Amino acid sequence: MFSKRTIVKFLAVLLVMLLAAPAAFAQDQVKLIFNGREYPAIIILKDGVSYVSAEAVRKIPGLEIGDEALLPVRKLFESQGGEVTWDGDNWQIIVSWREKAGDYTADELVLEYSERLKEVSSYKLKGSHVIEFEADGIKNLIGMPGMPKMNFSIEGVYQCDPMAMYIKQTMEMPQNPDELESSPEELEALGFGQKIVTEMVWLDNAIYQKGPGQDQWIVQSLEGLEETFDLDKFMQISPQQSLEMMNKAGVINVFGEDVEKDGQQYYTIKNYIDSDSYRKLAGEILKDFDIMAFIGAMGAQSTVDPQEAEEFNAVFEKMLDIILNNINIDYHIDTLVNKETLLPDYMSVDLIMKLDLKQILLAAQALTSEEQTEELPIPPEMDLNIVIKLTGDYQYYDYGTKLELPDLSNAISQEEYIQQLMEQAEEQ
Repeated sequence: MFSKRTIVKFLAVLLVMLLAAPAAFAQDQVKLIFNGREYPAIIILKDGVSYVSAEAVRKIPGLEIGDEALLPVRKLFESQGGEVTWDGDNWQIIVSWREKAGDYTADELVLEYSERLKEVSSYKLKGSHVIEFEADGIKNLIGMPGMPKMNFSIEGVYQCDPMAMYIKQTMEMPQNPDELESSPEELEALGFGQKIVTEMVWLDNAIYQKGPGQDQWIVQSLEGLEETFDLDKFMQISPQQSLEMMNKAGVINVFGEDVEKDGQQYYTIKNYIDSDSYRKLAGEILKDFDIMAFIGAMGAQSTVDPQEAEEFNAVFEKMLDIILNNINIDYHIDTLVNKETLLPDYMSVDLIMKLDLKQILLAAQALTSEEQTEELPIPPEMDLNIVIKLTGDYQYYDYGTKLELPDLSNAISQEEYIQQLMEQAEEQ
């Protein structure tokens, strides 16, 4: 039998637990409101201080996090110029950090310059970017040499309504890449030390392309792509819809430091896309994608019956999911918005994409295991990661310019071009 004193102690402890339970439950419901929007982060209350994990706030662009795994919310933001308040009625921590500049919040300024771009309807663009590849595991597996760093310059013109664009891209091949153990003659034969120019036009529901060293434009009609996915939906999306889609995916806009460039004053808008946001955005765009309809729209002949087409689409969806879940994205974008015109004159990007090819290949093998008898020759201990790094700077100018496109009158289809090549080969 329990003594009377023991029972009293037990009831006292139980009472304390029952009284503490609502507070503990409410503690789990504490929300972080960042720049007016609920932020997906778990808040931990300890000794009257609110903490958040460093990983949870890593996607806020420009925020200095440090090395600690758990960060006090108030100190984190107030030490970097932010304001933190507590809404006890709603159990919310409200944070304002780099939210407003002048008369605009960051989201409002993004909407404003997007609307103004639609109003001017057209503009020119130019810029450059550098792409680097790292694929050590693949290089060792198949004996492929490393890829050299590649420099690109681009120029073009874009029109909003009706949608049309022209892009010219020049790739400058390195003269003597250290990654390739080849003689100067071999490198010259492969095009190193030369400039490779490609051009593309999007006009009247068709894409025109001209490859390096070609005078011939190749046209690909986009008729029928509406059966692939809602192309018009994404071509005509409003600035408000675009902002909502980005916010839904977890992309955050904040202000950076103001910048003076060429005598003009600029706001800086910073945003960041991580792997989770990238997966959500890609999933939203491709959720209704029909691969068989796409193949048909591209002019390829298919003898696949409806049931096989349905199975093929199902496999494609699974493979897309596997690929998206094995991509790591680290994508920073800075946009300079002219304080006078409120147009985005400059943009810089910094992208690191890591693709776990080994996991993708193993998953693909498992997906098609009924038809495949041989295993992929991948050593268990070998990593097959592809890392792509891209840094670029671009300028937008001549707003409202007249759309001027190359002469496309001699354009032929891909099928006609292949036929020409075959005839030329026979003549030789």
